Amino acid sequence: MICFDSMIDESRFIPFHSSNLTGKRVLVLAPHPDDETIGCGGALALHAQAGDPVKVIFLTNGAKGDMSGRFERDAYIRLRQEEAGAACADLGITDMEFWPYEDRSLAGSPGVITRLMHAVTGFRPELIYVPSPLEFHPDHRAAAVLIWDLSRTIPDDCHVAFYEVNQPFCVNTLVDITAVIAKKERALQHYASQIAERPYDGVSMALSRFRSMTLPEACTHAEGLFFCSLGQIRQIGLYDLPFWKLDVYRSDSSAAGPLVSIIIRTKDRPSLLAQAIQSVVRQTYANIEIIIVNDGGQDVQHVIDMASGNLPVIHIAHESGKGRAAAANSGLNAASGAYFNFLDDDDVLYPDHAETLVNHLQTHQADVAYTNVRNAYYDSMAQLSTRPVKEEVMFNLDFDADSLLFENYIPIMSVMFSRRALSGMEEFFCESLVLFEDWDFWIRLSRKYLFHHVDRITAEYRFFGISSIESSHRQKYDYDESKAVIFDRAKSFMDGRSWIGFLQKGSVGRLQQALHDMRMVMDAQNKELMHLREKIQNRENPAVSCPAVEKTMEALTAQKLLLDAQLEREQVVSQTLASIIARDKVKKPVRVHISGLVSRMASWQRTIGEVTLNLAKFDGRYYLQNHPDVMTSGKNPMLHFLMYGIREKRKTHLSHDTKC
Repeated sequence: MICFDSMIDESRFIPFHSSNLTGKRVLVLAPHPDDETIGCGGALALHAQAGDPVKVIFLTNGAKGDMSGRFERDAYIRLRQEEAGAACADLGITDMEFWPYEDRSLAGSPGVITRLMHAVTGFRPELIYVPSPLEFHPDHRAAAVLIWDLSRTIPDDCHVAFYEVNQPFCVNTLVDITAVIAKKERALQHYASQIAERPYDGVSMALSRFRSMTLPEACTHAEGLFFCSLGQIRQIGLYDLPFWKLDVYRSDSSAAGPLVSIIIRTKDRPSLLAQAIQSVVRQTYANIEIIIVNDGGQDVQHVIDMASGNLPVIHIAHESGKGRAAAANSGLNAASGAYFNFLDDDDVLYPDHAETLVNHLQTHQADVAYTNVRNAYYDSMAQLSTRPVKEEVMFNLDFDADSLLFENYIPIMSVMFSRRALSGMEEFFCESLVLFEDWDFWIRLSRKYLFHHVDRITAEYRFFGISSIESSHRQKYDYDESKAVIFDRAKSFMDGRSWIGFLQKGSVGRLQQALHDMRMVMDAQNKELMHLREKIQNRENPAVSCPAVEKTMEALTAQKLLLDAQLEREQVVSQTLASIIARDKVKKPVRVHISGLVSRMASWQRTIGEVTLNLAKFDGRYYLQNHPDVMTSGKNPMLHFLMYGIREKRKTHLSHDTKC
C-alpha cells in the first residue's frame, strides 16, 4: 500500500549545509593508529586550527595490522606509534596516549572501561569522536560500545560525533574540510605501513570527496558524522540511534490508505520507548500517526525527535501520573485516525502488524480485529540486545465473547478498532481501574461488535526479570482484587448461557478437551500394553518381564494423575462461579466470593505451574537417593512423586538445594 506520487524531500536523507563543530574540548577515540585521520582527520585539523584542546587516545597497539608479516611485533608497534605521532603533528595535534590493549581484542579487555572513565573525567571533553557502531571491524564497534557504557556516568550535555572508517552510514552532520584537505592528505601519507597493505589514503580521500556532493560548489571535500548527545545515547540506546533512517525511503505517509493512530503510553522508560516508536516507524503500512502519552514521567521529547523518523507525532505530557486508563483516554481524544491501536512502551509491533489488520478490517468491512502475540521473557531490560531467555505463544485464541467475560486472552497491542466502534461507546477506558482497564474495555466493546481473529503473530509482549504475565502484574498491583472488580463490572453480561460457553470454549473447556484427547491416547496405548503383556505371559519362561513396558505404563499413569488433578481443580472453580452467578447477590458480597475464588484459582494455577516445572526437571536418581522410602516401596520415582511427593513437597532435583 505504498504510493510513489509524494516522496520525501532530499534534505531528510542528507544535510545540504555544513556544520561548524569547533569551540569545544575534543577527545578522539581511535581503535588503531590511522583511524583518527581516515575518519575525522579534517575535522580534527579544523579544531586544532581554531585553538581547541584536542586529545587522541589510541585504544589498541595495532599489532595485527601487519597482515604480510614483514615486521617483528614490538618493532611494528613502535612503527605505528611513530606514524601516528607524525600524522597528528601534521593535523596540529600533540596530546596523544597509546594504550596497550591487544589489537582485535578491545571488547572485554580488562580495565579498559575504568581507564577510559578516568581519562574522560580528567580531560572533561565537550565532544568525543568515535567510530560508529555499524563498522565491521570488531575494535571499531567495541569503541562505540565503550561510549554506550560511558553514557551512564558522563554528563548528558557532552556530545558524540560518530565517524566513518570502513562503513558509511546515514549521517546527520557534514563538516566542510576543503580548507584543510591538504593537511589530511599529508597526514594519511605518514601511515605508509598501512597504505602498503591497502590504499587507505585513496579510499579516505574518495569518501571525503563524495561527502561534499550536497554542499555548495566551493566545497570539494567533507566528512560525514552522526552527531548526538550522550544523554540521547543513554536514553535511546546505542543501536537504536537512526544510523540507517530506513523509514525516510517510504512515500509520504499521507499518500496511502486510511490513517491509523497508534497510541503509546509511557512513563520513565525512554530506552524502551525508543524501541516501541521505532517498531511503529518500521511498519510496512504507510499512513500512521503516533500519539505519545507521557503519564507524568521524565521528559522524552528528544527521544521522540530522534526515534520517530518521518511519522507525524502528537506528544501529550501529563504534569503528574493519572494512571493507565487516563493515559489511554488522552491518546484516544487526541487521535485523528480512522483506526486505533494501542502499544505500551515496553512492547513492540512487528513490521506487518498495521498492514495486516487494516487489510483485514477493510476486506471484511469489520470494526474490530486482533492478531496473535508472542511473549518474550528477558532477564532484564539491559539484555534486550540478546535473545530472550524464553518465548511462548499463548495469545492465539479465536474470539469467543463468553470466554472474554471470564479470562483476558486479548493483549492490548494486538487489537485494532475503528472510529465508528469507538463512537458507539458511552465510556472509553474506565479511569477508576488500576489494572485490566483494557480487558474491561474489550468486554464492553465485544457486546456491540464482533472481534475478528487474524491467526498471525504481529507483536511482541515483553517481560523483564519474571517468568510469567501473572508474576509481572502481581509485582506491581493488587492482582486478585483488580480481577474481582472486573468480574463485578461484567456481572450484568453474565448468565447461564455465557457460563456454558466459557466451560465449552474457555480454559476449562480446553483443559477438558486436552484431558479427553490424552485419555483416548492412553486407552489405545493401554490396549497395546495389554496385548504385549499377554505375549510375555505366553512365553516359555514365565519369569520374563518387560521393564520397558512397565516404565511406559507408569509414565502414562503419571500423566493421567496430573491431568486428573488439573481437571478436579477446574471443576471446583466451575461449580463455585456457577453458584455465584446463580445466586445473583448484591455487589459487595459477590466481590468477596469472587475475590476469594480468584485467589484460590491463582493459587491452584501456581501449584500446577510448580508441579509442571518439577516434572520438567525431575531427576529420578536424585529422588531415590534423597528419599530412601521410595526405593523401599518399589514404585517408579515419578509415579511416587505424583501420588505422594507433591502433597509432601518433596525435592525432585538438585536445583532445589542450590536455591536454598
